[in-house]
Formats: sequence, structure tokens, C-alpha cells
Amino acid sequence: MSTIYSTHTVCKADGAKDCLQLEPGLDLIMAESTDYEERLWAWEGWRAGAGKKMRSLYEEYVDLENEAARLNGYNDYGDYWRGNYETLAADKYAYSRDDLIQDVERTYQEILPLYKELHAYVRGNLQKVYGSQYISDTGCLPAHLLGDMWGRFWTNLYPLMIPYANKESIDVTPNMVAQGWTIERMFKEAEIFFKSVDLFALNENFWNNSMLEEPKDGRQVVCHPTAWDLGMNDFRIKMCTKVNMEDFLTVHHELGHIQYDMAYAKQPFMLRDGANEGFHEAVGEIMSLSAATPKHLKHIKLLDENFIEDQEVEINFLLRQALAIVGTLPFTYMLEQWRWKAFRGEIPKEQWMKTWWQMKRDLVGVVEPVPHDETYCDPPALFHVSNDYSFIRYYTRTIYQFQFQDALCKAAGHTGPLHSCDITNSKEAGAKLRAMLELGKAKSWTEALESITGGTKMDSQPLLKYFEPLFVWLQKNNKDNGRKSTWNTAWTPFSEAESIKVRISLKSGLGDNAYEWNANELYLFKSSIAYAMSKYYSVVMKQDIPFTYENVHVYDETPRVSFMFYVTISNNTVVSKLEVENAVRLSKDRINSIFKLDDNALEFVGIPPTLAAPAEQPVTVWLVVFGIVAGIIVVALIVLIVLGHKDRQKKRKSEGDKEAMALSQTTNNPEPATCEMTQENTSQMNKAFDGNDNKAFDGNDNKAFDGNDNKAFDGNDNKASDEADMNTTF
Repeated sequence: MSTIYSTHTVCKADGAKDCLQLEPGLDLIMAESTDYEERLWAWEGWRAGAGKKMRSLYEEYVDLENEAARLNGYNDYGDYWRGNYETLAADKYAYSRDDLIQDVERTYQEILPLYKELHAYVRGNLQKVYGSQYISDTGCLPAHLLGDMWGRFWTNLYPLMIPYANKESIDVTPNMVAQGWTIERMFKEAEIFFKSVDLFALNENFWNNSMLEEPKDGRQVVCHPTAWDLGMNDFRIKMCTKVNMEDFLTVHHELGHIQYDMAYAKQPFMLRDGANEGFHEAVGEIMSLSAATPKHLKHIKLLDENFIEDQEVEINFLLRQALAIVGTLPFTYMLEQWRWKAFRGEIPKEQWMKTWWQMKRDLVGVVEPVPHDETYCDPPALFHVSNDYSFIRYYTRTIYQFQFQDALCKAAGHTGPLHSCDITNSKEAGAKLRAMLELGKAKSWTEALESITGGTKMDSQPLLKYFEPLFVWLQKNNKDNGRKSTWNTAWTPFSEAESIKVRISLKSGLGDNAYEWNANELYLFKSSIAYAMSKYYSVVMKQDIPFTYENVHVYDETPRVSFMFYVTISNNTVVSKLEVENAVRLSKDRINSIFKLDDNALEFVGIPPTLAAPAEQPVTVWLVVFGIVAGIIVVALIVLIVLGHKDRQKKRKSEGDKEAMALSQTTNNPEPATCEMTQENTSQMNKAFDGNDNKAFDGNDNKAFDGNDNKAFDGNDNKASDEADMNTTF
């Protein structure tokens, strides 16, 4: 995962030659660009590439780390991490892993009102930049608009947020550039600060072995700033430093780690560590708090000596500090809450991303700019996650740093607001800090905390005191501008903009032949849309763009088979809804035929039905069989009737022939008496032509056409239709 993080690149649409690494490259876009689509390209490209690559690795990582933790007596890997805060001391110095969970939850709730006011202020100002289409008055903040790749630190938003823009800027980056500051000078100035409070000078090993800027020999490195204690007085920093104010403060932070390392270097090896992981981070932040003050910046001539610090400058300064400090607390809290739940198995792996973004909305007020399904893995897209760092240290350190700062400012004899304190040149403050640093892990962190602050618990009050003037100002400013300090977790920037809803009715479309809708069918759907997009771009747009199923993103699936989808192009830009609709219209009959459904059963909401012939409906098999059998029976009956009729005709003809022969014989051998009688009674006894007794045409006794006694067509006594006669015939 570390290798993927450090080497992955995101390429633009025109090919692999135009590709950017995270640092430097994508990070500059996320720091400086105000182009919504460009930021989305960088944000989504990093997660669709690096994040997806790490999905299977992160699943394996969770399993393996849990196994190792359980072998060492912990419930899971998150429980092992929390063990860093556990103490073996008794009484007031005792502290358990469960105590950490409770303290983090308690302090989060205490800080939340300040964060909500800051969130509302940031949302209102971002809406001025990006418009109401992308920023809701009451919704969450889109994750890719928050100043860096992760929305962790909002410092880069400051130029868009300045409360009093007419005041001289407290961002001294232009002054650093104008004065010709170098990377080496940034580290030298930080060293001077540490020495002024009687801490340590940087040794020769540091200057010879550290990597203070990105290598120019083509090597690929992780640029994320880190401090290293390699033993034997070999202390180093690895950082791709740039000449700007943000990195100047980061230099102070990383050198704070080095100061801690040097302070406990004389301890036995097992005790060469911070009192807890949060302490190590907090020490660096103390130095940054002093280095960021207008007083200190004037001292090192990055602000003019005549720079006036009035109330408006104070609010500008505190807002910039809040964007870096307050803005990151819910981010850190939420990330570690998710990881703890994942390690405990409380979040099924098939719901990792769904839960990640739901927690992000609920706890941070931040929403994904485009939907992410379970092929993504967004957590390790952050350095600390992919490189196996506990992250709660960045939450606890923020609480500790203000407790430390409050105590050190009192030791330095500072008067006035806490946010204006600069401990530069205070040997008293330095001595108190150094005594705590030299303990390393020789005493519990609760004892180390007491040695510098007088208390043994995490306390958010110094932080709230530091930002009190800003909190009051934000409340009034938000109220005056009609902003609400809440967020609606249901709102998304993609819900209506570029997505299309699909409804599929398999049962009504296919009846008993309906198939199951599953992952394979969804893959087929994505592929069919990719085909439609490629065809549309080729035929209509005259462009050869090879869309694949990975360009089709599905979300909000329901069991009754409905979902939303949108399409991205090869550079991760979202294709307009209109173009997708046109592509679907062009290939709708083809898509229907793939799923054997018509427009009623496969509905693209908002796209009218096509004129294509509906898909042929299936015929139930038993109906077909029944029809064939019935047809055979009918044909057999007709054949029997015809054969019976012909048989009777033959019989009648045979009888007629016999009568004719008999008549012929009579004619040839006449009997005189009979002939005589016949001749005498011609008018009365003529059996052939008697109108009243004519056997051939008698209307009442006609044997051929008698309606009541007709042997050929009698409905009740029809020998041809009689079952017994049928059997006899066959």
C-alpha cells in the first residue's frame, strides 16, 4: 500500500504522457484551483486509482493486524492502538483504553459548537465561489473543495474566507518569496526559535542526512513530512519543502519531533518514546502556535514592524488558525472511529464505503462529490492509513497542545489573550517543556501531563479559550447573514445534476421466467451503458473514446431493482446528463434486447420510450403443449367424421345398386297380374312420383333428410360420433 501511495499517478484524457503524482502535482491543484471540475478530476482520479488498487490489500491488512493483535492479548488492532494511552499507574494517574474512547467522545461534543459555526461560515463563502448548484445553503460540504486532497486541513481556503480582506495579509508567503527565503533558511529560523527557549541545536548528522526537498534525480519518494530517530544521534527529516508559510509552520512541527527525540535520547532504549503518541505530535504543534503569531512574524521580519494588530486583524488570524486546527478535529475523530469499528468487525466489509461516507456526513458535515461503491477504498488514500499509523494521535495532540501552550505561556509570564502568546526567548517556558520531554516514556503520560499543566486529563477548555473571540464573531456573522450552523446529511451535489434513475421490473416484464438481478446483471448493465456511450461518441460526436464498465458509476441501489447512475470520461470528468440521455436513446432498443425487456420493464426515468418494437413476451410451456394436444384431437375427430360419412355413402350406394338390379330383373320378367294392377291404378299407386307418399321427397317421412330420424346427421343417434363406433372404426 505504501508503494502504491508513493508511486501512483493520475493521467489526463490525452494519454499517459500527461500524468501527475500526488506530490508534487495533484496536491497543487487541490491547494490552489477554484475550478470545480478540475478539483473533482484530481480528487476522484486519486481515489479511483490508488484507492481502488488498495481495496483488497486493505482487507487483508485488517485481517492480519487483527490476528497479530489477538495473539498479543488485545481484542483487535484498534484496541492495540488504544493501548498506547493505557497506564499501569494507580489512583489519579490510572488510565484505560476505554477512558480514551470516552474522553475523545466528550471533547468532540465540547468542540462541536465551535466547529459548526466554522462549518456554516465556510459553506456560505464557498457558495459565493462555486454557486448554489454545488453548495447548498444547509447541506454538507463537498469533500473535494476543502483545501487539500482529503479535506483534512482547510488552511488553503483562507484566501476565499478572509473576514476583513482590506487588512494586511497575515499569510507571509509573498514576503518570504520577495525576501528570497530558501528551504535551508526556513529550517535555520526554526532552529533559532528552539535554541531561544533553551532547547537543542540541530547536529551535523541532521544537516548531512536529511532530505529537505524533493530529489531532482528522478527518484520517486513519499513527500509526506516525517521525522526520524535512527539512534546514535542520527536524527533526520524527510520532506519535500516549499517556500511558503504553511511549510514554514510544518518545519516547526517536524523539528518539534526531533527536539523530543534528542531530549529523551539518554533514556534506555525501551523508554525512548513520547509519553504517548499524542504527546509527540503536540510538542511540534506548540512551536507552530508561537511561530504563527503576528508578534513572532514581526520578530523575524516577515511582517512589517509597523503592522497594526487590531480586532479585525485578530479575527483574520484566528480564522486562519481555525481552518487548520478546528477544521481538522472532526475529520480525525471520524476517521479513527471508522477504523476502530472496522477492526472490531462492526462494519461488514461489503458496507465499508457506505458506512465511511455516512459517518463523514453525520460527524464532519462533508459529502462525497460523486458516489463511491464498494470497489473503492477511500481510507488508505490518506498517507497515515496506507502506512499503518494510528490516527487518534492527531486528535489528542490538538487537545494537549493547547493545554501545553496555556501552561507554557503562564510560565513565560504572558499577559493577554492566549492566542497572542509567543514563548520565543522564554527560558522559563523552555525549561518546563524540556523537563517533560526528557522523561520520554519513563513515567506515565498522565504524570508527564501533570508535570507541565498540573492536570492529568485531556481538557478542551484551553482550546476553546484560544478561539473564544472567533467563536463570538462567527455566531454574529452567521446570524447576520442568515446562515444555519447545522447540515442536512441527505443533500448531495450529484443527486440531480448528472445522474439518471433506472427502474427495472423483471417480474412484470418476464413473468415466471424472470431472472435474479445480481452483481453479474449489474456488470452487464454497466457494460451496455459503456457500449452506448462509445457508440454515441463515435457516431454523433465523431470521437473515438473507449468507455468501459468502470466509467459507469451506480449508487443508491434498492432490492426492488432501482438505482442511480452517472458516467465519467477517461479523465474522471463527469459526462453531462444530457449526453448520457442521448446515448441511451440511440441504443435503447439494443439495451432492451440485452435484458429481454421493453421500455415499461426497463425504465430510464426522464427518457421517453423508444419507437422500437417491444420485446417478444414469453409463452408458458404448458399452454403450448395443451394447444398441440387439442389440435391433434380436433384433427382426429374431423377425420373420423369424414370417414364415417364416406362409409355411409358407400353403403347407400351399394343398397341402391341392389335395388336397381332387382328392378331391372323385374322389368325383364314382368308378372301380368301385377302389371295389370299397376296400369290400372297409375294415378294412385305410383310409388316413385306420388306427391303424398313419395319415399324420395316425402317431407314427413323422408329417410334421407328427416330432421327427427336422420341416421346420418341425427344429433342424438349419430353413429359416426358415437364413441363405440369410433373405437370400432380404429
